[in-house]
Amino acid sequence: MLLPVLQAVSQVAAKDSPTVLNLSFADQQLNTALRLMQGQIVGLRSSVLPPWSVSLIALGVHPATIAEAQQVGGNLQGALAFLLDRGYLGRTQLDTAAQERALSALLPLAWQTSMTSSAPWTDAPAELPLNSTQTRQAVETAERHAALLTREERSLKPSSRFAANPLSAPALLGDDGKERVYHAAMRGLSLGEMSQRTPQRWDTLTQTVSRLLRDGALRPQNAAAPREVADALKAGQAAPDFCLPDLAGGELRLSALRGQPVWLVFNRQSTCAMCNPHHAKIIAMHERLRERGVQIVSVWGSPLEDLSDGIGRQRPPYPVLADPKDETYDRYGLRMSLKGTLDPRNLSTMIQGFRMMGASALKDDGELLRMPAEFLIGADGVIETAHYNSYGSDWLPLERVLSWADQQKPGSSKLN
Repeated sequence: MLLPVLQAVSQVAAKDSPTVLNLSFADQQLNTALRLMQGQIVGLRSSVLPPWSVSLIALGVHPATIAEAQQVGGNLQGALAFLLDRGYLGRTQLDTAAQERALSALLPLAWQTSMTSSAPWTDAPAELPLNSTQTRQAVETAERHAALLTREERSLKPSSRFAANPLSAPALLGDDGKERVYHAAMRGLSLGEMSQRTPQRWDTLTQTVSRLLRDGALRPQNAAAPREVADALKAGQAAPDFCLPDLAGGELRLSALRGQPVWLVFNRQSTCAMCNPHHAKIIAMHERLRERGVQIVSVWGSPLEDLSDGIGRQRPPYPVLADPKDETYDRYGLRMSLKGTLDPRNLSTMIQGFRMMGASALKDDGELLRMPAEFLIGADGVIETAHYNSYGSDWLPLERVLSWADQQKPGSSKLN
């Protein structure tokens, strides 16, 4: 039967008999099951809800305490009772958390119509301690908050995914909600997964996403990124800030490295036969640079999931970042060149690279004609050397990089 969701919940909740209400939607991530009895929600299953452990951590309960409660209690009901008995959690805190979870599950359904089915239940213990008043309040609050959402915010679905603009990251500083959503999008999480992991209530989450979309910090995953290649950067200019996902996990923001010199290397695709031999040399000299306080950062034009099959084989001891949409490449003024790719001076490096990467060196992530570049950036974030490869393997001489690193010590003269 097709019914407005909140109407269906209210109707079944009014029954005296214990009932499981199943709500089914075209977007299956919205599918929800509620256990209702005498006006109360006593059980809830929703893919947009975080685990109870996440809700408890948000209340300040230590993860080790939650693990102990789960072990002693045996199930959710027992774990919550343990936390209440030992004073780790107050009754008011638990009631508020339970209401917030019910509200979070109901909010994305409030304007929906679903296929509903119901069946009796008898044996499962209550897991969501909401009384009839709290249940009614959760339904009414979901309806009230949903009415405040715009059409664009209502159109967002749990399955929706977004691409993060790496150049917008600096504008998010100081706004924890925007930062969490931006980084979740950078890791490829869907809106439903963001709701589970960040965690943010659905209306707050969709409003945050809507603002980030308007600001250009996010865009729908399949939307084409606007392409405008900047002029080549020069010594004396500030290195443009960016934030990109790291193969090792998490993200790296260039400005977070302020205070130490950075050797920033832009490469081609992750299996590139001209880039991987260069990084074998960088890896070999990494310790010498680390002793001089230099941080190496390596950017690749491949998706994050492809990095482990390319440059990741060498296990670089420095950040390996993914920018498959080439947005930082464009901002740093990198260009394509057929002539530079076919230059015979690349041959010896490419032979070495094919030995390292095999046939995968021919893999094309749209980077086969890309000319790499390297930037030596001072501790103040200002570019001291901007080197754009004139041909594919035209890398900075390593002796020059070491000389630059030596001059980063206090009192040393800088390179011109």
